[in-house]
Amino acid sequence: MKKLLLLTTILLSFAYSHECKYTLEINLDTEKGLLQGRSIIESDHPSMKLLDTKANITGVKNAKLTVNENTPYLIKEDVNSPLEMTFSHNFQAINSDAILLESWYPKIDVLCKYETIISNSKITTVVEATKVTDDGTSKHFIFENPIESLHLVASKNYVVNFKTTKDAMELSTYLYPNDANLSNTYIQRSEKYFNLYKNIFGFIPFTKFSVVETPFPAGYSMPTYTLIGKQIINKDFVLDNSLGHEIAHQWFGGYVYSPDQGNWVEGMTTFYSDYLYAKQNSKAAEYRKDILIKYNSFVNQNNETALIEFTHKNKESKNAIGYGKATFFFYMLEKKIGEDAFNRGVKKLLQMYTYKTASYKNLREIFEEASGEKLLDFFITWVYNKGALDVKIDNINLMFLKDKYILEFDTVGSIQLGNLPISVCSDDECLYTTIDISKKSQRLELDIEPTKIVVDESYDIFRKLDEREVPPVISKIIQDNTLVVVDKDDEKKFSKIMFAYKNFKYADEITFDEIKNNNILIFGAKNSFLKKFALNFKMEGEGKIEVFKNPLNSLNVIAVFDVEQISNTFLYKLKHLGKYSTVVIKDGVIVEKTTKESLNGITYKINSGSFAQKPKRQKLGDTFKEIVDNKVVFIGEMHTEFSSHLNQLKIIKAMYKNNPKLSIGMEMFQKPFQKYLDAFISGTISEKEMLKNTEYFQRWKYDYELYRPIMLFAKEKNIPVIALNIDRAITKVVVSEGLDALSDIQRVQVPSSIDFSNEKYKEQLKSIYSMHQSKSFKSFEEFYHAQLLWDESMAMNISEYMKKNPDYNMAVLAGNGHVMYGYGIPSRMERRGIVDYAITLNMTNSEAGIADYILSSSPVGTQKAKKLGVYLESNEKLNVINIVENSSAAKAGIKVGDTIVSLNGVLLKDKYSLQAELAFLDGSGNVVLLRDSKEINVKIEFSN
Repeated sequence: MKKLLLLTTILLSFAYSHECKYTLEINLDTEKGLLQGRSIIESDHPSMKLLDTKANITGVKNAKLTVNENTPYLIKEDVNSPLEMTFSHNFQAINSDAILLESWYPKIDVLCKYETIISNSKITTVVEATKVTDDGTSKHFIFENPIESLHLVASKNYVVNFKTTKDAMELSTYLYPNDANLSNTYIQRSEKYFNLYKNIFGFIPFTKFSVVETPFPAGYSMPTYTLIGKQIINKDFVLDNSLGHEIAHQWFGGYVYSPDQGNWVEGMTTFYSDYLYAKQNSKAAEYRKDILIKYNSFVNQNNETALIEFTHKNKESKNAIGYGKATFFFYMLEKKIGEDAFNRGVKKLLQMYTYKTASYKNLREIFEEASGEKLLDFFITWVYNKGALDVKIDNINLMFLKDKYILEFDTVGSIQLGNLPISVCSDDECLYTTIDISKKSQRLELDIEPTKIVVDESYDIFRKLDEREVPPVISKIIQDNTLVVVDKDDEKKFSKIMFAYKNFKYADEITFDEIKNNNILIFGAKNSFLKKFALNFKMEGEGKIEVFKNPLNSLNVIAVFDVEQISNTFLYKLKHLGKYSTVVIKDGVIVEKTTKESLNGITYKINSGSFAQKPKRQKLGDTFKEIVDNKVVFIGEMHTEFSSHLNQLKIIKAMYKNNPKLSIGMEMFQKPFQKYLDAFISGTISEKEMLKNTEYFQRWKYDYELYRPIMLFAKEKNIPVIALNIDRAITKVVVSEGLDALSDIQRVQVPSSIDFSNEKYKEQLKSIYSMHQSKSFKSFEEFYHAQLLWDESMAMNISEYMKKNPDYNMAVLAGNGHVMYGYGIPSRMERRGIVDYAITLNMTNSEAGIADYILSSSPVGTQKAKKLGVYLESNEKLNVINIVENSSAAKAGIKVGDTIVSLNGVLLKDKYSLQAELAFLDGSGNVVLLRDSKEINVKIEFSN
């Protein structure tokens, strides 16, 4: 048995070196869906593997059919005599058409010359053929060179038209009557494409080529003809791209073959068709970026494979690899060895492997010979290994030495690529260069002051995209693992297309974790889901789809789709619109298709540059008339600078003078404690009681003395103070566990709508996070979600108060970061209908559009909060663990190890109650300590 297996293996390895002629005699009945045939195989090969077939073999002559390890073989009895088989095949006719593409006859693992004899002359038939003859009773389709397999199309409905070109090539069309008017256009375009490729490759492989219409959506190329589905045959993209792609296959796939595994043909064909056409239209870089976007959309660590593993396209991920990455590979190869060497290599490939199979190894050898370069490492990186380059720049440092800017940074790449293209830009110009990323540290000497580094902005390297480079596009949601969200009332309307997706949820049941971890497709322009994220979807035409970045995970998307009349072909159409963000349909025609903006290249900002302004200096009082006329005035603050708060008080007084119906909204207080602010303003509780009951010292870390003049003025004038901020307990849950972890009671307090769409605000917050907040939050995402929750909550609380009290104006006191550029609270308040407002900021740095007014003032002091000068074990335990030198505590004799019990007779339970008592201590006070289990009284004194 081992000897037999070895012999079989040796014989099969030489299968392609033997001559073979395969004759097929066929009788076809398209009404019954029945094909009956006889195979006659003339070959000196003693054995052949019988490949998978759906044909029913009814007889075999001059051979025995054996099975070895579940594989059928034909072992010839007489090597010098033909092998014969009779067979039948039942097929499903489509409108009385026969479309036989796979496994319809007994196929063998040998390249053969074919002669197909069709005896039914009533049916118009198309088969691979370089020569066609008619003997009166049957038609003979002869393919005079070795070919892998045959495909057969037959119909009684075809209208046939043909033309002989000046190169003596016969171009023909087989179209259905309704589309016969397209014949001349297809013939003219075909001739144009063949002329294009003749100029590139130097020859045309066949003297015949046909465009054949099919009853189902198709785009296939076989030697000497192509199939195009009736659903798309009148579309511009077919004539402009797809037809040329299928004609390029006449050279790659029809003239030179690739192995089943390691199929390079699709990449080379796309390189010489779709990519070439984009290049001719000055859109080559855009096309390469689109390849990377599709790779980003469909390929992940679970389905990623190497080019050497690609066989054929059966999923979008396979398409992104076998077509997209392979096209990019040939682009990079051309760039590496030069266009002339690449062209010589392609022509050599077509000469050496005419009607033969060429592997990636063969391609490498040919291009090495054409270029004189060793390409093994290049092929290992991009063909035999999977993945894309993942590159990042870190530790950017800028210096100025000896009249030069010195830019230093580190690079980290997942592939030892070598040269990486970058541009270094100032405000006025960009310098283009390459860096060797096999080295970590980079150093550039520059004559310009750089403001940014941009990596690979022309998309010369097959790499992973930065999230800012990826627009939200339709291709992200045509995968079957997309999560569909529908309102229960709309379920019936969208039932025709919902079946295509594995997962769907009702809008009122979906969780935030599900939103974060999935690409989402929302059915219905009025879907209740849209309110959660303030997605700005506006219905247009009779049908529209628009894709947004997923606000909880920028690597995913949320798409919104609605249409008046649901079509079964909706999903098929989407596959051809994958690179767009928005598509609008009117009167059955696409009237708009656009892709949302995204960055080109991975962009890193450099902290550099000098700025000048020519300010118009005014006294604050001179601006009051303009400021106070607004319904809401945002007065941004630097929390720790009293001059900020003094400016706030001045504007509040001016607003009160203009309209005594004034309210003051304050970030510093949280909504659950509103009743205590009301009680303080009305005089029913004291200032100290208000601070204790609002938990001011627990929830706001800044000195109360900074805000006290404002609070006292509000009390004096009976001005309502409105707690704007959300309960900190809610924020803590959202930050640590997510919105889904909120209780029903907490959920009611959270804004029903959160807007994540402002990318500029997100970038601004990243800077704030890196400078000030990285220690307070586990990640930027935590900080970002908390910030938006604060902004939305405060905007909601302002809007609710103003709508309930339409006669009132409001001064809003909040940190500068919440109001600058209008990104934080103001735009979210405006979304809720309050549009009459002004923004003032207390800051020194001013930029265009940052505010309506920039306030600056000389430093002014005020009374500071009284501090004992002790370090406590914790906020809850008043055990002294350290004492500040020369502090009031040190002077009073308080020692490490003491426990503070009371101040002026008031028992203290924690640090916050101590702060409240100290805030209203007048000069001195009596402190009771517990020392060595004994109570001790000491006197604490503060200077005025």
